[in-house]
Amino acid sequence: MSNTVEPKFLIHQATHMFLSDPIFFQVTQMNKSIFIWIGKPDGKLGDLSVAVPPFGTQTSASATAVIGKDVSDQSKNLSRRLASKYKLQFYISLDITSQDDLLFVFVEKKLTELLKNILT
Repeated sequence: MSNTVEPKFLIHQATHMFLSDPIFFQVTQMNKSIFIWIGKPDGKLGDLSVAVPPFGTQTSASATAVIGKDVSDQSKNLSRRLASKYKLQFYISLDITSQDDLLFVFVEKKLTELLKNILT
């Protein structure tokens, strides 16, 4: 007798080039939460923020930085927006070690496309 068990974690990966630098995306789907790591080839986990979707009478998601300080505001704001939009808990690690606004816009656009394919 064989029992079919659905996976508890689904992992999605993508690589996109920003100018001449590869930017890696990994999205891990869990039960009612998503862990996203975005980084460069050195592959560090130096930044992590988490946001929970709004509940009750709240109108916006709550977010906090767990690790890091370089781009934690960007990851915190991104996790807050995604938690509000998808009504899931989001963990976001942005290890892009750059304050380049164009890079962040690129990352957010590619992530939005990836999530649209995964969550719809």
